[in-house]
Amino acid sequence: MNAIKRRRFLKGVAGAALAAPFLPSLERTARGQTAPAPRRLVIFYTQNGCLTNRWFPSVEAGAITADSLAGKTLAPLADVANKLLFPRGLAMFPKGMINGYFDPHDQGMGSKLTAAPIDATDGGSHWALGPSLDWVAAGLVNPGTKSPLVLSVGSAFKNVKGILSYQSANTPYSPETNPKNVYTTLSGLFGSGTTTPADYKALQGSSILDLVKADLTTLKNMNMSKADKQKLSDWQDLMVDTGKQVVTTAACNGTTATGLNINDTTIKAAQARDTATAFKAGGDMMINLIALTMMCDANRVILLQWPGFVTFTWDGMTHTSDHHGLSHRNGSVAVGGTCAENVIENIGQIDTWYAGRYSKLVHLINQIDEGDRKMLDNAAVMWLPELADGNSHNNNNLPIVIAGSAGGYLKQGVSVNLDAAKSKTLGTGNSEASCTNGNTAVNYNTGSSTGNLPLNKLHVTLLNAIGSGLPGWTPVTTFGTMDTSDVNKGITNPGELTDLKA
Repeated sequence: MNAIKRRRFLKGVAGAALAAPFLPSLERTARGQTAPAPRRLVIFYTQNGCLTNRWFPSVEAGAITADSLAGKTLAPLADVANKLLFPRGLAMFPKGMINGYFDPHDQGMGSKLTAAPIDATDGGSHWALGPSLDWVAAGLVNPGTKSPLVLSVGSAFKNVKGILSYQSANTPYSPETNPKNVYTTLSGLFGSGTTTPADYKALQGSSILDLVKADLTTLKNMNMSKADKQKLSDWQDLMVDTGKQVVTTAACNGTTATGLNINDTTIKAAQARDTATAFKAGGDMMINLIALTMMCDANRVILLQWPGFVTFTWDGMTHTSDHHGLSHRNGSVAVGGTCAENVIENIGQIDTWYAGRYSKLVHLINQIDEGDRKMLDNAAVMWLPELADGNSHNNNNLPIVIAGSAGGYLKQGVSVNLDAAKSKTLGTGNSEASCTNGNTAVNYNTGSSTGNLPLNKLHVTLLNAIGSGLPGWTPVTTFGTMDTSDVNKGITNPGELTDLKA
């Protein structure tokens, strides 16, 4: 390997390993080849709800087969039905009037991944008052950066209605919308994008000390405290004792990127010039970059959110109202009134389009071999919505699907009724109660009155699913600040959803 490639490699993988004595969490990036495949969490997030009666599978509790998805929004996933998990009966808390303020979209975005209320201060920004699931998960399971990879397409709103990720209370985290920036970061792990699998194969037999010998010498000669010198010496002894070797997957290279249709030309074409380009080429590119991120093990927690205030005018759709207005059934931000023309058909088209993107993500990850499994088997890829039905703006009986078992932790090929009363039928809501069969008046009885188990119990389950494979993992028992709409009660129902465990 020439000197240039060696320096690029040191800048990426080995450089991170060298930082281990100062950032102990990074030591996990330099592990033996017998280490198990990492478990990952990928969240696919859409706004404005859906036609719930078309979205849910026909089986409420029991085995899911291709027939369960026939004629449904999720029909594109029929061939991987045995790898799907539907947790039924979950609701986001807090909801309704909180601290004197209520806006279902603000709370659907701010509270969905935080299980915390939003700031109701008069004139305030309504940011969430807690960290989101992606940040908590990344802090627990990422071997290097403790930041999740947060992505969106187009131009994301810079307010509570467009921000989903929170590093901490009142600290929103804007998504990356430019695929070029994502690719630039990833290509830094394999140089300019032309590194070959053979280069990485040659490196896999080298110890970390071999690869960073010159850099280590330079570091030792630097003026540092006695304590830091001791840390460096202790780390060097540890590397000698354990014989740790660098393991960089051979898939993390320019050849793989090209195979995923990721190159300078396609990246340029995917950069948003208009909404259609952002959603189509940009969205597909973000999905490909998610797969490459996972193959490089550059981040184990990834969030892809889709903007909600968008008019769909591509792939055969010729809508004149944006998704938010259609979800209100009248084509505007108003409530009630008269049904917009073809509104149910248009919402169904949007739901189907998103299902196609989720299906692309799931199938792509399911094509990648990882040891004796597919990468999907080591991941939990969850479609989570802002709302259930967009007209009623309800956040109970949420339509959620998880593909992959996170290394065997989660059940697969099943729909689970999580309602406390197991015999209770949850139903699918009444999304087509308005604007069908000649009914032209918008009403609000489109949501569901069932399914109110706290959503943050699912978040606890997912944290344990992706973290339990790590050495010394301490099970998580709670998430967020509250699991009811009473801000003073805190967490009243701790623990995970054992019914979802394999």
